[in-house]
Amino acid sequence: MSFAPRACVDGEVVPLSEARVPVTDQGFARGHGAVETIAVWDGAAFRLPDHLERLAASAEAILLPRPSLTTLEQDVTRVLDGVTGDAVVRIYVTASSARVVIVEGIPERPAPSHLIPQVAPWVQPRADALAAGAKTMSTLANVLATKTAQAAGGDDALLISTNGHVLEGPTFAVCWASDGVIHSPSHQLGLVDSVSQRLVLEIADAIGYRIQTGAYTLDDLGRADEVMASSTSRDLIAIRRVGEHVFDERTPTRDRINDELWKVRRGRA
Repeated sequence: MSFAPRACVDGEVVPLSEARVPVTDQGFARGHGAVETIAVWDGAAFRLPDHLERLAASAEAILLPRPSLTTLEQDVTRVLDGVTGDAVVRIYVTASSARVVIVEGIPERPAPSHLIPQVAPWVQPRADALAAGAKTMSTLANVLATKTAQAAGGDDALLISTNGHVLEGPTFAVCWASDGVIHSPSHQLGLVDSVSQRLVLEIADAIGYRIQTGAYTLDDLGRADEVMASSTSRDLIAIRRVGEHVFDERTPTRDRINDELWKVRRGRA
């Protein structure tokens, strides 16, 4: 990493180690805030407008005022000044009106390959829950799902609805290939509208795959040729096992999509 991690707190840039918000801030005290994570490739924030729009939608879903996207874009520009390599930006907007933008190196962590299904009653259909699909600072349920899956011998969790539908991972979206079709759980189930997943599906469509979204069970997923996980700052991940379902080590679909994903992220498509 060729830059020092830093933060822009309410418009003021400081070293990350010196960034402060009051302990009474409602984002810190209650998790009442919206958050967004954005990859930076070769110094440029990737699909920044899409991420800012999603942040605004999350804020409104949890009854916060719609933030100024122009101001947030200016904050991102400030923290990225002089950054020429890869990084990750995180934006927090809290119920106490704090505005924090952080830039730091992309964390190094092993990619999950073995997912253990975990029922996620906190994920509710968009028609039934005010904050369904919002990306918020309150992440304890997802953290515990990951830890529970790891304690059971997996790498991470695959969240399942109370009526048995495949949802998403705690920090990633999932899709799978079957007979030339890419299947993706519908956002109407209460999923986060993943910017990364959108891009993966756009690429898959452009290179000739059919796309289907809907409500799928674990048995539907178990019949897949390949299962993939997408997130902001990682390659498209090949999932080898979900519960008792084991998948082929050959991943031609994942490899083809990931090659195009790399080009798009680097502006070389």
